[in-house]
Amino acid sequence: MNTSAAGNRGLWEGSVGRVPMLAAASSAATTLLFIPILLRGPSTTEALPAFWLVAFVAAAPLTAYLLNRRLHADLGVVESLLVGLPQLPVIVLLSVAGVWLDVQRGFLLAGSGEEAMSYGIGISVSAVAGAVLLVLVAVAARLGGIRRN
Repeated sequence: MNTSAAGNRGLWEGSVGRVPMLAAASSAATTLLFIPILLRGPSTTEALPAFWLVAFVAAAPLTAYLLNRRLHADLGVVESLLVGLPQLPVIVLLSVAGVWLDVQRGFLLAGSGEEAMSYGIGISVSAVAGAVLLVLVAVAARLGGIRRN
């Protein structure tokens, strides 16, 4: 009978079990910082401040790093990529939701070429941004699990 602490650890207590928590927290940070894009009026020509863009890019990796620093989960490469993986669909879905809201508000005509272009460009740009965030979150999560002597 194995009575060691490592032998009694359940799935949710090990490094693998912490992956969903790290992924959800970093995805939540991304979603929360995307809300101003969804709420602003489509007729607004003002660009968002530069600090918002920096905060948007840094929020998810910083969340993954700090949370993993606290959890001390020693993640491998695959586990780190799994932590960052939700960033891709989250960013794409938020972009699609933004275009859909523009159509619902009447800024884009439903079924028009403008709507199709907005979806196409939005999905393309958000897929690239999601891939960049995936890598940043994976690296940050991995670095957060490194123990210091």
